[in-house]
Amino acid sequence: MTDVQDQTAGLRRQFIRSVLSPMVAVVLFAFTGCGFTAWWVTTLSNAKALEKQKQVIENIFAQHLSEFLQQHRHLLNWEALPTQLHSPQSAPLSLGSWLYRLAGDDEVYLLDARNRPLAAWLAGKSVSAERYQEVADSLTPWLAQLSASGAGDASPFTGDVVRVRQRVAEMAAGVIPAGHGQKLIFIRYLHDSFIDFLEHRGVVRDFRFTSRSPDMPNSAGFTLTSSQNLPVSDVSWQPMRPGSQMLLVTAPLVSLAVLAITLMCILMTRRLWHSQQRLADSLNRLRASESHAQQLAMRDGLTGLPNRNATEAELERRLAALPAGRGEFALLLLDLDRFKMINDTYGHQMGDALLINVSQQLAGLLTGEDVIGRLGGDEFVMIVDLGQDEQSVTRLCQQIITLLTEPITLQGIHLWVGVSIGIALAPRHGKHRLELMRMADIALYAAKSDGRGCYRLYAPPLGKAIQKRQLLAEELRLALNRSGDLALWYQPIMDSSGQNMLGVEALLRWTHPVWGSISPADFIPVAEETGLILPLGDWVIRQACLMAQRCPGLTISINVSPLQFLSPNFFAHLSASVQQHGISPHQLELEITESVLLGEQQQVLELLQRLRRTGYRIALDDFGTGYSSLNYLMQFPVDTLKIDRCFIQLLGIQAQANAIVESVIALGHSLGLRITAEGVETESQRLALAAAGCDKLQGFLLSPPQPVEKLFLMLKQPSG
Repeated sequence: MTDVQDQTAGLRRQFIRSVLSPMVAVVLFAFTGCGFTAWWVTTLSNAKALEKQKQVIENIFAQHLSEFLQQHRHLLNWEALPTQLHSPQSAPLSLGSWLYRLAGDDEVYLLDARNRPLAAWLAGKSVSAERYQEVADSLTPWLAQLSASGAGDASPFTGDVVRVRQRVAEMAAGVIPAGHGQKLIFIRYLHDSFIDFLEHRGVVRDFRFTSRSPDMPNSAGFTLTSSQNLPVSDVSWQPMRPGSQMLLVTAPLVSLAVLAITLMCILMTRRLWHSQQRLADSLNRLRASESHAQQLAMRDGLTGLPNRNATEAELERRLAALPAGRGEFALLLLDLDRFKMINDTYGHQMGDALLINVSQQLAGLLTGEDVIGRLGGDEFVMIVDLGQDEQSVTRLCQQIITLLTEPITLQGIHLWVGVSIGIALAPRHGKHRLELMRMADIALYAAKSDGRGCYRLYAPPLGKAIQKRQLLAEELRLALNRSGDLALWYQPIMDSSGQNMLGVEALLRWTHPVWGSISPADFIPVAEETGLILPLGDWVIRQACLMAQRCPGLTISINVSPLQFLSPNFFAHLSASVQQHGISPHQLELEITESVLLGEQQQVLELLQRLRRTGYRIALDDFGTGYSSLNYLMQFPVDTLKIDRCFIQLLGIQAQANAIVESVIALGHSLGLRITAEGVETESQRLALAAAGCDKLQGFLLSPPQPVEKLFLMLKQPSG
């Protein structure tokens, strides 16, 4: 009971320290941050609005004054102004009365050239000219400015916002043209109508001229100054505060959100407390089954074999226990040869069943302390004791290859899988796990490169060969982007007489700037392994299309790699290149090998049918050297059979070769196919093929592969 109480108290303290205290701190920080953000946004919004209102008021003052000045500048240039000035003062439409009614001028003064008053009008009525002295001091700076500009200006004029008789007014003053220096001064006080104009425009509320700015709580204002920087009056108004209004609207919602968050935090805290208690119980149960879980973690979930982690741990243990003498165990890396094709063709369930079956067969071959594990996918690893006989490892490898060469029957389907094996010996080839794994991987790569279905023991030359292939791949990648390294040569395809050229086969050539000419037998396999065969194949298609464009009457045969043919974008890239060069698909013949037909047969059949509907010709290359060739002819649509050179070279030497070639030609003709013989090197071979009815011939007897320039010369020569 005491242990349970102590555990509960410890959980409570840990919960308060690890969960509750940080959560309270985060919530307080969030609330403080939200409050500060709301205050800052409100203050900033109000300040921006106040600045905008001030700018609007100043603009309205300036606009109002500008209109006033423009109106009175035009008045001074009025031709009838002298007549109005000399009309009787008592006339109903005297100058003062007219300006008061139409322009709203409260005071008008006429001065002589020496600024002495000649006449005065107040509220439209003529008064004594001496009344000018009441406002003379207020207007002195502008009259001085007017006098100073009189010498260089034909019609001096000025105006400003001024303070006259303790009131804010707009003033305009100017020299009368042809008036012998006489001046008119116009004064219009800013009445309540101006203030109403500001408020009705929705600019401000409670606008007023005051003795100080601002003059009331929560009001705003500034000092209105003239262009002479003389204070005219303080203005004040009640500003609009959008930030405060927004805060009033959002405050209730924010308060509700804060309350909701607080309640959620309380509920989450309560739930976390119960969850922690349940977690503690789960951890106790988990500790009880930890050893079992560790065992499961070291097993492959599909086959039940030790997984990569378990195998690597066992390899580390074996290496650590090695004596200083000769090697005591071998590391075997196994890779199933045709697993991907089976998995893609029959589905993952069949692939999984195959892996289980293979793992059981391999495990049955081991004895003693030998270990087998699965690294992942179709890769297996074996750790085999050597004892006193290293030959036992090679015998085991041969036994594995023989076993997996036999068909495996699953769900009524016969599957041929095959295996490649790489071998590394410890400690001869490595004393560390990564080093030994790398050596075995190099040996496995060599086994795959040598045709699969075999084993290879690591040797230093294998590593150098792989490095050479990697360097070759890198140089090939550079050659694709370097002009002049790659080129297409063309070998003519002739009729059975050997005189008429029916087409050409495009053959890729690579001339390295340092290494010189490199055989396709060396770089094509590297291109297929590294995926460079796809851009390389696209380059060949473009060059062949260019050749077909220059030679419209010639059929161009293009060798297509299985990887290129089965790539998703093959048809799109081919069609785009044909359209770009403006050629007909009938000018191209695509040569594929029987290995293409080993893939997903439905996909291959649909693609072949699509190509033939479009107009491309299909040739089956190296016919007779693969699997089930007759079955392919019945199943897949092709136009041409190309008899492999290995049969042609035996013509006239072995009677069986003549019989085979004649049978193939007859079979092809019965199926409506045209026959091309490759590797024709002697006249006797040509005659035998012509007698058998072969349609087209190709070989060094007729012409070796030619660069473009020499081929053009051959085309210009008349046929014999």
